Amino acid sequence: MELTNLPVFGLIRQRMNWLNQRQEVIAQNVANADTPDYPSRDLKAFDFKNVIRQNRPKTQRVAVNLTKPTHIPGSQGQNSSPFKEIDARRPYETAPDGNQVVLEEQMIKMNETVTNHNLITQIYRKQLAMFKTVTRRGGG
Repeated sequence: MELTNLPVFGLIRQRMNWLNQRQEVIAQNVANADTPDYPSRDLKAFDFKNVIRQNRPKTQRVAVNLTKPTHIPGSQGQNSSPFKEIDARRPYETAPDGNQVVLEEQMIKMNETVTNHNLITQIYRKQLAMFKTVTRRGGG
């Protein structure tokens, strides 16, 4: 089995792809900051919980056992959709020419994206270091 095919690395790869795409969208927003009628764009938030739900094996379902009659029954995962649609945020500032890009907002988003990218890169390095440690010692 190749290490990069493990689920943890797949999740890291998905998050990195999302961050890279978000950086592209932010760069487009900044580049079009003076374009008339240009709407500010952003990606739908990366929801880790939904990614885990989508990637877990379908045959493994956790059953909730009621050991006492006073216990509350758990949900069986009904009506769970992978993504919830949210209304687009209306910008609080729009230029007279209709441009909705606020450079300060874009810089904050860019900083968040860079910080998250660095965090995910560190997590990836730590995962690789753990696997190297295990393989050097013989795994047990």
